[in-house]
Parts: sequence; structure tokens; C-alpha cells
Amino acid sequence: MEVKQKAMPTKDELEKKSLTELVVMCERVANHPANYTETGAAEASELKREWVSLQTPPNPDLAKQRETEAQLAALKKRVAEFLAGIL
Repeated sequence: MEVKQKAMPTKDELEKKSLTELVVMCERVANHPANYTETGAAEASELKREWVSLQTPPNPDLAKQRETEAQLAALKKRVAEFLAGIL
């Protein structure tokens, strides 16, 4: 019986996922350094910490809210790029 290996997700495929889904994937990498690398696990953990720090209630100051949203969008791209390189 042939076992199909799951294809590694591309950066474009990962960018279609929500940031929350990507952070959960980072958490899996962080929790299993033996399956990846210590460096990869540490980076995944740091990306998750950054996401947690950006989890704030909506800001009534529109400029500050837009800044937070821009930071989240940039983080999503970095997380997708990181995961595409490690998964």
C-alpha cells in the first residue's frame, strides 16, 4: 500500500488562512522542536508572542487601530513565510 505524503503548503496557500490558524501552526512548531529545529521552534514561539501582544480590544483612536491592523497584516505575511520555509 502506497502512503501519500502530504504536500507542504505554499506561502500563498498559507496566506489564505487566518492569522489565528497560522499562529496555531506556529505553536505546533514551537512545541515540537525535535521535529523542526531549536531555532525554528524559538522563532515560532516569538511569532506567537508577537501575535499575543497585538491582541487588544478595538481602539477608539482610528489611527492607532489602523496601526494595529497594519502590524497584524505584516505579521501574517511573516508567519506565512516562516511556515512555508519550515513545514
